[in-house]
Amino acid sequence: MIDNERRQLERDLVRERFAMRSLLEFARTLTPELGAEGILKSILRTIMGKGLITHAFAYFADSDDEDYTLTHKFGFPKLDTPQVATFDLLEKWLARHPDGVELVLPILDSDQEEIIAVIGFGASHSPNIDITEEENYLESLSLVAGVALTNARLFAREKELRATEAQLEIAREIQERLLPQRIPKIAGLNFATYWKQSQQVGGDYFDVIDLGNGKALVVIADVVGKGIGAAILMSHFQATLRALVTSLKANNDLLFFVNELNRLIYESTVTERYVTTAISLIDAPSRTITTAVCGHPRPIIMHGDGAAATISTSGPPIGIFADPKFFLDKLGVQSGARIVYYTDGLSEAHPFGSTKMIAGEGVVELVREIGELTQVELVRVIETPNLLDIEDDLTMVVVEFTSD
Repeated sequence: MIDNERRQLERDLVRERFAMRSLLEFARTLTPELGAEGILKSILRTIMGKGLITHAFAYFADSDDEDYTLTHKFGFPKLDTPQVATFDLLEKWLARHPDGVELVLPILDSDQEEIIAVIGFGASHSPNIDITEEENYLESLSLVAGVALTNARLFAREKELRATEAQLEIAREIQERLLPQRIPKIAGLNFATYWKQSQQVGGDYFDVIDLGNGKALVVIADVVGKGIGAAILMSHFQATLRALVTSLKANNDLLFFVNELNRLIYESTVTERYVTTAISLIDAPSRTITTAVCGHPRPIIMHGDGAAATISTSGPPIGIFADPKFFLDKLGVQSGARIVYYTDGLSEAHPFGSTKMIAGEGVVELVREIGELTQVELVRVIETPNLLDIEDDLTMVVVEFTSD
């Protein structure tokens, strides 16, 4: 009797060792490249083969806050399996012991905190096999499956992130090419610009266009929102604006130019997308500035004697209304005056260590720190260490009337 028990125990141990060895070999095949569906299919097939089972199903939660999706269903022709279910719904459905479901195995993630998948099986076709009695095997398989599915989920996210980053990098390159590659040289005017994004793809834009005869069109804009959508609208805005420059050269009518720009943007975009902008027609020989401000921070005029004022006109953003009212402000300035265009990323910046925005007054003080107007000097002032906490895209264009 004792010899029989010993032999049975030895056979059980051999079977357990073989099962564990097979399980380890199987685990090596569950690579992240298979994806969650491939891993679940392998797990189902393994248990089905071991238990001579023909009916099985699997549910998988792609992320922490998503519902469970039915990924596989073998057999169960009369079983009404929901295609997508919350965990509560899935739990209630399984608690009713659906017809033909003999085993339900929840699979936890690698941290053993979240049920990442649920698999179920019908009865074995062999009266001598009851897979539910293989507790050690099923528990071990569940642990292996949890690790494999967690790795597959992370692998898929990383793959998706890399693809998104690649797209964003391309979008960023396109966006940077939309900006002027060289600022034109116009007698009587000096320019310095600054452009920096808080994200890989932002919505700020600026342009300086030589109209000939000592005239320039200066544009600064901020597309509502961030990311790819903002970049697409920005590219459309730039293309539309550039297409209208010919008419501006011909008639010098800035109001017509702004109205046409609004009409074309309004007709081709949804109302949730719009552009704030400040657009100036600058005439160096006559030292005049004609400006339309459309929902944007109003440009600041820094006179040669240090006094500061803002452009007084304002109107709605571009692209919101079909027939808005825009207004122009025409001013004359003296040699040495500077006109400062900026996006709200500057006015909403905080002094280092403070929660208070610098606002327009802070922008004025910042510009007063600029010596000779050059790109290097403008960058030096804005990026002075421990000066500003900048959280948004920041774009700035400074135009100086010289004595040339």
